[in-house]
Formats: sequence, C-alpha cells, structure tokens
Amino acid sequence: MILGVMSDTHGNGNLMHQVAAFMTNHFKADVIYHLGDDYCDALELLVAGYNVRRVPGLWCAEYHDAQIPKRLIDECDGITVACAHADKDLRHTERAAAVILTGHTHSAQIAILGRSLYVNPGHLKNRTSRGRPASYAIVEITPATVNALIVELNGTVRFKDVVERSRLA
Repeated sequence: MILGVMSDTHGNGNLMHQVAAFMTNHFKADVIYHLGDDYCDALELLVAGYNVRRVPGLWCAEYHDAQIPKRLIDECDGITVACAHADKDLRHTERAAAVILTGHTHSAQIAILGRSLYVNPGHLKNRTSRGRPASYAIVEITPATVNALIVELNGTVRFKDVVERSRLA
C-alpha cells in the first residue's frame, strides 16, 4: 500500500493538485493524507476524486469544532498509521502507532523514535516557506518493510528511510 502525505497547503490549490496528481500517477498512491492547514483544501481533493484522509490544522476553523477529529488512526496493510496536524495533538494511543504522520512545522523529517516511524512531509504553502523548499512524503508499506521518502517538487528525494516491519510497533 502506498500513502501520499501532504501538509500545510494554506490555500495553494494549484501546488496541492499538482502534487496529488504526481502522487497518484507516478507513485501510485492508494490514499492521500492531508494533515491540515487548510482543512478545506483537502475537500477540493475529495471533490476532484482523490481518496483522501484529512485532519484540520491549528489555523482552521474546523480545528475548534468538536465534531471534527483532530487525529486519525488507520490500519494500512496491517500497520497502524496515526496522524494529526501537530505533534501536540497526539495522545498516548497515537504515539504507539507504527507510523505517525504530522505536519505543522513546515520542516520535512523522517525519524525513528522507539518503535514508531515519524514522518513530517514538510509544506506545500509556496515553493519555499520559512526558508524551506516545498515537499511531500510517500510511505510505502510492503510485506517486509515500511519505506518513507521526502520528495521535493522537482522529484528529488531529500530524505529516505527503510524500516523493517518487525522493528515497528
């Protein structure tokens, strides 16, 4: 299973749609996780026909709506995937997931903390934001491994990590 992960689009629909198309056409992403800022941006992807899972960001009105979850937990090919816009929104349960997806910082990162693979895709606000180039993540779940990539707009892989499934929660 292949997960496309994006965050912090901040109304940049053109860039968001460009990346969503690349995720699905080039990487064959089965689902796109939109990690907030802006929640309504992810609705555009849903309307365009993409399979999208979404959470609101701190700057979204939906973040303050108790009816809209700030975090999600999914099972993807036997791997628990938890996501939230900001790390502060994760509870103990989500922090125990095999794969944890967060955004908010606009800083792309892949890290292994304990038995969890943390992935922050960076941002798609503009070509640069806070001095960082735009990027997104691809997470591929195979029978033996979980592979994570941080990809820049030009297709360059900035970070890559391959983790044996047995090392994850």
